[in-house]
Formats: sequence, structure tokens, C-alpha cells
Amino acid sequence: MQLNTLIGFATLAVVAAPLHAEELIIEIEATNSGRVYADATFQDCCDLDSFQANETNIPVGNCSTQGGYCMSGKKIASWVFPMPELEPGSTVLSATFVGRHSGGSTSFTLRGKWFNGAYGYNAALSGWNSPNFTRSAGSSGGNFSYSLPIAPVGGVWNDDYLLLSAYRSTYMNFYNSDTLRPRIRMVIDIPAACLGDMNGDDDVNITDLLQIISEWGNPYDVSDLLMVIEKWGSACEQPGACCLPTGGCESTDETGCEYAGGVWNGTGTFCSIVDCPDYGACCWDDESCTLELSDACKTGGGSFRGADTDCSTTDCTIPKYNDECASAMPAINGSNAFSTLDATASSDSYSDALCSGTYLGMMHADIWFSYQATCTGSLTVSTCSTATFDTDLVVYRGTCDDMTQIACNGDNSTCSGYSSYLQTPVTAGEQYLIRIGGWDENSAGTGTLQMSCD
Repeated sequence: MQLNTLIGFATLAVVAAPLHAEELIIEIEATNSGRVYADATFQDCCDLDSFQANETNIPVGNCSTQGGYCMSGKKIASWVFPMPELEPGSTVLSATFVGRHSGGSTSFTLRGKWFNGAYGYNAALSGWNSPNFTRSAGSSGGNFSYSLPIAPVGGVWNDDYLLLSAYRSTYMNFYNSDTLRPRIRMVIDIPAACLGDMNGDDDVNITDLLQIISEWGNPYDVSDLLMVIEKWGSACEQPGACCLPTGGCESTDETGCEYAGGVWNGTGTFCSIVDCPDYGACCWDDESCTLELSDACKTGGGSFRGADTDCSTTDCTIPKYNDECASAMPAINGSNAFSTLDATASSDSYSDALCSGTYLGMMHADIWFSYQATCTGSLTVSTCSTATFDTDLVVYRGTCDDMTQIACNGDNSTCSGYSSYLQTPVTAGEQYLIRIGGWDENSAGTGTLQMSCD
């Protein structure tokens, strides 16, 4: 989950409740995005039968025909946003979907659906066909800001994720990269943790009594007066987020954090917005393994193998991650061990046009191999029944600076565990790139890439 704090903890100008309150604004970025679309053929011009994940720009538009032929297939954009964990007693004052598109000042249809599970074609289609709410969202000059009818019930969201779908009958692009990427902006009211502190100075004294007297009846009453008297003279130590030495986070004071051996993030910080490092297996150059926090592992030159991993089940003979195209590892004919447990998602484009119907997913936590063809013939690329997760395969011809996709496969019906298998023509001596990723955000693991050229 990625939460970007825009405004820190700011005291409200007007006290609207007996307890001092604080306001926090956060922005939530999508963990996944995609386009569900019709594959622009004569038969299915308006049939949403295909899916493309994580495009830099997501086009939307209606299907159109001319002379009985499909000129453009229907296209709908979708995004999945993680719902933040809220501190007890917090209230969401507002939630807004914001971003930018290429359509100028116009409106578009927005649908929302509570969601939990694997994201891909089926989830995106369900989000559009079976939403929990539908609205018309307006925009000005290409910028849009739409208030979302969502709120937690008793501090708990309806589900872990909110899936938003957007569509307009005429063609339009949603920008989907960097600072223009759509996001959800939330304004959250944080309750005060210090009883009796009416003015937020972390002390209960005469100034709190004077504030109650000056605003007696609006909003204060005798219960607030008794609270100040009960807590008179106390100093309030506000809790904060403590990153624990074995991973995770808890809300405590500085003394409690020091006692636990954790890293204190300061008063007024919250576990829902502090990015504490994960704890798991760390592999070293000598193929040994220790349990470390992810930041300590990486700083020391180790290879962190993921949250909650254990040395007893981690194979440190698998090399470090070839995480981006520029660091692609050479692949050989035969077996090539790999792991994607600590890999990130690459931004390089790909499409399921060459493998429609095989459920090519989002290429989560993808890694790269390079290969120089040893034959003029058919290259076999396979993770078939050799991987611990739902794999996707994409093959390109060329180099990272100039590559053309030539093949792909999501699931092969002859392989177990939704693993992948493909064959593609190659020319001896030419360079190729093999990209291995996962179907969704839960798809990462280890395996063996099998290569042969006949």
C-alpha cells in the first residue's frame, strides 16, 4: 500500500468537539490498473473480451462500425485502490477521486465496487457490470475531482480494496503515470489521545480551563470541566508509530518503543502511513541466509527475499534479482533458476494480442532474461509446472532500447499451477528478451525457466 502524506497533523482552527482533534490528508495510489476492452474484430466489436494491465495512458471509448466492419472496440478503464487502516476513533471527512484525462472539460461515467481478491480481466469486468455505485463525474480542462460515496462502518471498510471503473462514449485517454496517475484523496479526522487537553498543547492546565469557560455551552459543558479537573497538571505524551525489530508496527509512546527495541517515528505518527521495513530472509554473496529487516539487508549488500520468508525455506543459491530489462541475466538452453519474491513491476509495455484467451495478467514483480538464439527455428520458453506461483511470459526481439514483442502466454492448459509455456520462431544469432511476471499482486515466488531451441 502506498500512502503519500500531503499535509501533516494540523490543529483544527475551530474546536468542534470536546476533545482536541487533528486533521490528516492522505493520497492513495492504485496498486493495479487496467483496460477491459473489445478486441476490435468483426464478431466482437462491443464485447468486452480482453484485458491490458498498467498502461501509461488508458484509452476509453465506445465501439463503432462502418459498412459492417468494426472500426473501434469498446474500452473501459479500471483501477484498484487499497483502503487505509484507520486509527481507532478516526472519521473520514471526505474521499475524492482525482486525476487528469485528455478529454478537456467534459463528464464521464464512474462506477465503484468493493473488492477483494485477484485483479485482472474478470475483476475489471465485474467492477463495470456489477458496481456498488454509479455516478456521472464532471471535469474541468482535463482535471477531474469527484467525491466518492464511501465511508468506513465502525472504522472498518466494506472490503480491503475499492475498484473504480471509468467510461465515456467518445474517445478519451486517462493519464496513468507519475504525478498524473489517478488517486484517492482522503481527509481524515484524528481524535485526540490526551484527555483534558482542550487546546492541544500537550498539558492540562489553566489554559484548558479558560478555553472551556470562554466557549461554555458551545461546545463545552460540565463533563468537559470535570475532565480537566481530573487530569489537572498532567503532561500528555502523544503516542506514535514504532517500527518493530521483527517487522511490523505498533502505536506506543517513545519509552515503550525503546523498550521494544524499535525505531520511533515521533508523536502524532500512525502505523497506517509509516512505511516500516519488512522482516524476512536475507541472502548473502556466500549463499548464506540470515533473518533481517529489509532495509538492513539491502544496505548491507544482501538480497531480501520478502516479508515473512524464512531461511529454512529460502534457496540462497538462486542469484540476485534481474529486476529490470537493463539488468537482464543471460539465459541458457536448459534450466535457469529464478525468484521474483523481492522484484518490482517494470513499466515496459506489453500486450495480450498475441496470446488472447490465455489470461495474461499484470506482470507483477517481473524479472528479465536475455537470450541469443542458438538456432534458426522454434524457441521454447517455459515455466510449465516448475514455478510456485501463477506465471506470465512475454518474449521480445531486440534490446532494451529497441524491442518488439513477438510472443506471450498467461496460462497453459497442460501446465499445473497456472504456469506458462510458449513457442516462437527465432533466428540464430539474434538477441531476445524473456520477461517473467505474476498474474496479480499476490503472484510471486520461485521457479525454473526452461529454454530450448530446435
